[in-house]
Amino acid sequence: MPIKTEEEKLARIRLNFTSCMRSDWILKLMELYGGAGALLQRGAGEIAADGGISFETAERFTREMRGADPLGELEAARKAGVRILTEQEEGYPELLRKIPDPPLAIYVRGELPPEIPAVAVVGTRKFTDYGARSATRFARELARAGLAVVSGLARGVDTAAHEAAVKAGGKTWAVLGTGLNVCYPPENRKLAEKIVSSGGALVSEFPMDSGPRPTNFPRRNRVISGLSYAVLVVEGDYSSGALITARAALEQGREVLALPGPVDSAMSRGPNMLLKNGAALAESALDIIAALPAEALFGLKTSGLAEKGDKPEARLKGLSPDAVAAYRAIRESREGQGVDGLAEKLGWPVQRIAAALFELEAASLITPCADKYKPAL
Repeated sequence: MPIKTEEEKLARIRLNFTSCMRSDWILKLMELYGGAGALLQRGAGEIAADGGISFETAERFTREMRGADPLGELEAARKAGVRILTEQEEGYPELLRKIPDPPLAIYVRGELPPEIPAVAVVGTRKFTDYGARSATRFARELARAGLAVVSGLARGVDTAAHEAAVKAGGKTWAVLGTGLNVCYPPENRKLAEKIVSSGGALVSEFPMDSGPRPTNFPRRNRVISGLSYAVLVVEGDYSSGALITARAALEQGREVLALPGPVDSAMSRGPNMLLKNGAALAESALDIIAALPAEALFGLKTSGLAEKGDKPEARLKGLSPDAVAAYRAIRESREGQGVDGLAEKLGWPVQRIAAALFELEAASLITPCADKYKPAL
């Protein structure tokens, strides 16, 4: 990398440490002064006057810049197997580069192949059984079609979407609201490793050791939509962060789809509101694929998608008799079945139940919900 380009990259990494100014504001100042390095040469008074911000904010900004260590950050990233990409570099996702406020730098662990189009599947942390089943089904079908599934690694819908994509043998990209040295929520650490080992990626715009600050997550949501051609909102109340992602998608010119839900479910208020206001209705992955631009359709595998989603019995044929019996016992129970319930119903030891459940999970036929299992379709 040429010296001037390397210096500009270090300047952008330094600027990315700020927590008091949005990236679009910093990009405007960079354009005004002629680059990241030139911006760092300005004092608080000049930045306040030219940027139309308070002197206190400008002073905090310059103080944060003095405390940043871009060389140390590059070394920390290298040790963690993470690449730091700035907007000026090859490898920075083209779709993300096109949004009004692209991150100054993104941290990537894993792969973001430019030839794989992506769709976001998002929703509430407090998902219902309906939301869990639906997120699993959509993510699995999208992954099988050849799309990368983007979500935020949060509890609830995000976790279900990532897990389903991995189990389907597809790619999934998790956009974190923390630095990549921090896993939040902590219980998703194993899932994060599976995402990377299966050919997906962990992505963040925050420095390596950044914790889960509340202000990080709305900023994270615009990156989820920015990486995606379309956003599917599965569930969420009016206050859900999924609606922030939907709004960001609209501002970025991306397609927004929503899953219709029961009118008496608080978790379907958000999607139902989006549908009333013009979002496209999604009943299957084919609805999402139909909404994608022509450039994203090349090479997608759509044949048989609906049949795979609607006929689980056909997918039981290659499984063991134990797995088939366990699936039917789970399907017959309206509330789902736990290990103890299956052992009592089928008269099997726990080890036999566990083997059957493992087989069904690997085939993406069931999904865990609290301490029970339910059909994924």
